[in-house]
Amino acid sequence: MRNLCPTLQSFDLLRIAVFSTISLLLSAPIEGQNGSIEAQTSLCGVNPSGSDVTVNTSDGTVWTIDATSGKICVFNNTLSPPSLALANIIDHPVGPAVAPLFQPQCSGIAYSPTTDTFWILNSTSFELVQMDDQGTQIGAPLPFSINGSASGLAFDSTTGYLWLRDTVSQVAVEIDPETGDVISTLPIPGDDVRYGVGIEFRLDGTEGFLDFTYGDVFDATVAELLSVSISTGQLDCNHVTLPQGTNGAILGFARDGNSSYAYTNTATDLLRIDVVQPLVTAPADLFCSTDGEGSSTLTWRNCGPGAGGFYNLIRITRNGAIIDTLPGSASSWIDSTTSSGTQYQYLVQGVVGSEIASSSCTVINGPGGLVAYVPFQGVRPRDLAYDAELDDLYVTESFSGEIQVLDSNLTLKRTIDTGLVNLRGIGYNSTMDLLLVSRVNSSLVTFVEPLTGVVLSSFPVSTSDVTAISYDSIADDWLLLDSGSDPVTVLRMEALAGSEGNPLGTITPPQTSGLILGGGIASMADGTLLSGVDNVGDITSVSQFTSFGFPLNFDLTLTAMGNSPTTLNNAVTGFEIVCSEIVVAGNITDTLFRLLIVSDGPDFLRGDSDGSGSLNLADAIFTATWLYADGTTPACQDACDANDDGRLDISDPIYTLLFLFTGSAVPPPPYPLPGPDPTFLDDIDC
Repeated sequence: MRNLCPTLQSFDLLRIAVFSTISLLLSAPIEGQNGSIEAQTSLCGVNPSGSDVTVNTSDGTVWTIDATSGKICVFNNTLSPPSLALANIIDHPVGPAVAPLFQPQCSGIAYSPTTDTFWILNSTSFELVQMDDQGTQIGAPLPFSINGSASGLAFDSTTGYLWLRDTVSQVAVEIDPETGDVISTLPIPGDDVRYGVGIEFRLDGTEGFLDFTYGDVFDATVAELLSVSISTGQLDCNHVTLPQGTNGAILGFARDGNSSYAYTNTATDLLRIDVVQPLVTAPADLFCSTDGEGSSTLTWRNCGPGAGGFYNLIRITRNGAIIDTLPGSASSWIDSTTSSGTQYQYLVQGVVGSEIASSSCTVINGPGGLVAYVPFQGVRPRDLAYDAELDDLYVTESFSGEIQVLDSNLTLKRTIDTGLVNLRGIGYNSTMDLLLVSRVNSSLVTFVEPLTGVVLSSFPVSTSDVTAISYDSIADDWLLLDSGSDPVTVLRMEALAGSEGNPLGTITPPQTSGLILGGGIASMADGTLLSGVDNVGDITSVSQFTSFGFPLNFDLTLTAMGNSPTTLNNAVTGFEIVCSEIVVAGNITDTLFRLLIVSDGPDFLRGDSDGSGSLNLADAIFTATWLYADGTTPACQDACDANDDGRLDISDPIYTLLFLFTGSAVPPPPYPLPGPDPTFLDDIDC
């Protein structure tokens, strides 16, 4: 019988073995986790600027190319334990970049196993250069012609052609390495605004795919690896979550055949990552939004193993609790049981037998909630102005005199050309039916006819840094955001015809508030204003201020826009109030966002507290009874706020009585016809 109680000597040996095993486990990377880093090392050179990576499949070495130094780093790859070690540095035939233009730029490298050679992409000269493994050029540089940009390089083993990526036109370009002819282009699917320059060919059975690095406007960086079928142009469900927090953005990508790992690089580092696909792939492209009426909408793309990508079933969880079960073919779901002002985290779970794969999203049902977003059809949106009567939303673009005119759903209606250059701020004067625009490095602001774009006249201001404009209809004043002052200041100027441009003072939050204006300005119907608030150089929220600059209690965070407000310069440059939403100009992401200020709620009649459809003595009695005698709760509390002061108290029934029987002031809008609440920031709604 085996001795189950080891002697002291054998115990010591056992202890050493256990500790050694624990140390090995702690030092080894976590295996089988999609996107986890298995090994990492620095690129060669003093100031590396790596741009792409490829694998020499004949010996397993990994090759990275520097964009400007003229060098290629060659790394040996050890599987167990995973490691990457610099084996060689070679000069490639394209050569280093030369001042003052710092060209050529090399942004792609690919290995061709059929010829045991490498191809290099010179992205500034639009040339492909072939070389051997010693860096010796083979043949003359091969020119090609495309209309956009060129980055990344991949070898197609089924055709012998090369693929590169045009990030301007958002297509993959197939090129014949014998002639330089463009064989085909393949649109890269996903949002029109995306990040990533890497591309790689992958053969799955007999079907070819292009893997490409990707990030949308919410990621604001490269966040994942997606895959598109070359034959159908459709997104595949093959997916890799790329590691975040690396030293710089992910650039190139390369696979080692169909192994469980792949390689990617930043400008300074080479990483080996796990690319093993889970047994069940989670629903893809999950997008969640609020509709402004208290409902959340979820849409996704199925990636199940069944025909059509179906799962056995789909489960929806909200804040950790299962709230619905759907057929495995479902691709959308609406939650109509949400509470106003609440944040919800949803999981959409694809279920196949005992396997569950989940995608998650967060929805804000209240101020800051995302309603919709669209790519801007101009070039980098700057500022916005709104004509509520015509439902015209005017948007300036960064490098021209064109103004895009959209409706409140962000659908393009028309484009007007002012003939000016480099427009920035824009405001709409509803009294005079005029636009006022500012320009880069100009101390003149200019009136523009809103239908034709015809320039009318100008007046001077005390700064050449007006980046946002709004019109205060209560005071009949222009508000101009001077982003060049320190701190940022709002200039109040006369808008009355004949006196326009006369300075009336400045607006800044008091120092004791700790608030610093960032960018964007919009006037409210009650004379208050909204402005972006600076947070360490970024505009991460929008706050409400009085006409004198004192902060009020409304603060809208921009978290529904994803990472861009905290990671990108010029993420937010302007906004405008449109009904119960705020439209934000995402400048650097080329995107317009619709964020909820407050839920729309039904139309109501001011003072009609009992919901009878008319204003009379019964309404004053109803309000007083509800407030002070435990009367029936009104269906719309906003209707009870008869004087629209943002408070529900005895002044409301008194205001109604005075109006009805003494002829005092009529109730504020919506009155005498039902309508939406124009002062929707008072936190009183239906």
